[in-house]
Amino acid sequence: MPNTFETLSGFLARYDDEVVGRETVVPSPEVMARLRSFARGQLSASEQTDLVRQLNEHPDWVAALAAEVKVLRNAGDDRK
Repeated sequence: MPNTFETLSGFLARYDDEVVGRETVVPSPEVMARLRSFARGQLSASEQTDLVRQLNEHPDWVAALAAEVKVLRNAGDDRK
């Protein structure tokens, strides 16, 4: 029976480029403020374009944007 570690190591070596992970980058306070403004519809078209480009580069930031939208939605539910 082959060594499990050797089998895994060989597999990962064959697919090295596909297995490489990405570092998760936490949005800075400035980016969080822009995400908040984006969720509220308060950014200009050029600011929106720039932020969408950044979201494409950092897809994990979409979760922070979704959280901001949820906060706004919950605040709207409280007003009813």
